[in-house]
Amino acid sequence: MFLKINLAIILLMGFAFISCSSRKEFPVRYKGDQIHFGQGGGFTGGVTYYALLDNGRLYQLVDRDTIFTYQETWKEPFTTQVFLSYETLQLEKISYYEPGDIYYFLEHKKSDGQLHRITWGRNGFVPDPKVVNFYNLLYKSTKTKS
Repeated sequence: MFLKINLAIILLMGFAFISCSSRKEFPVRYKGDQIHFGQGGGFTGGVTYYALLDNGRLYQLVDRDTIFTYQETWKEPFTTQVFLSYETLQLEKISYYEPGDIYYFLEHKKSDGQLHRITWGRNGFVPDPKVVNFYNLLYKSTKTKS
């Protein structure tokens, strides 16, 4: 009887571990496309960093955190539109690195390892309105505002 109870407990723990670990698709291990966006700088130098996976899962990294925190899952049609818009707006053809005291960024990580990043915020620098509008759409779509 004792052996059956122990076996049942071990099996339940194993299933729980497998089911929990299969949901962890942290951006650092994810194989699909990702769009990262956020802002940083200012008096504290803090950074708010979001990672949207092409499956709709949104993660956040705040200030000096080292682990992404799951926020929510965006609906498939919206997520698909976000990734298509990056291509349609041809944001990958826009390339500048103009951070300021407070800066904003967009980053597209493709499943093949390609990386494209746009950073802006320097006083006097005027970013392309497509970049700003795309960023604002993403940032305003997050439930938690930092």
